[in-house]
Amino acid sequence: MVARQFSDDQYPNFLDGNVLKVAFVGIMQKLTEAFDPDGYSHCVLPPSPQVSTWKRIQSGKSCVAMTFGGWVPEAKNGQTFRGTLVFSVFLLIKHRRVDDLWLGNNELWGFGTLGLIAQAIGYLHGEAVPGLDATMRVTRQICPAGIDWLDEKSALAELEIQIEGVGLDTDVFTDKLPDFLRLAEIWTVDGSTQPQAILNVRENA
Repeated sequence: MVARQFSDDQYPNFLDGNVLKVAFVGIMQKLTEAFDPDGYSHCVLPPSPQVSTWKRIQSGKSCVAMTFGGWVPEAKNGQTFRGTLVFSVFLLIKHRRVDDLWLGNNELWGFGTLGLIAQAIGYLHGEAVPGLDATMRVTRQICPAGIDWLDEKSALAELEIQIEGVGLDTDVFTDKLPDFLRLAEIWTVDGSTQPQAILNVRENA
């Protein structure tokens, strides 16, 4: 286990992304299950990947990459924010023959683009998100053409994954309320430390 750099009172756990982090990690886990790391590298794309990033990914073995797209609020949000989480998943493969880019070959890890798309949709769509009481849906699938950094012996497929009706895990916040609803002060009189004074800042105090 990696030791935390800061204690919880300096950097509370709920600042790590809450349900956003759970969903992100959950989809990554499902992708690892769908595409064996022995045959496919897995990576997370930066928010604005540059051509050099794509070329570096392309230089290795077939790759499964993902990134976060946004949290779109529902049309009628009351006091509690709820919305749809959007993620993009990219499947990048290489083959020697153009036909194999679509249909694959009989070699180990020899899936073509069509096979990878079917594998991804079959494994992700309608599945529960690990760690989250929600279901993921594949809402779009495209094979973008005309990408200048993509050579003719490589192929790219993109899927959009959505998780609807997601709200913050408020239990994480309410567990921390005592830290914010009261203030503690240790004070001294004539050099003697006095008992700790708790100043309750609740409205009903």
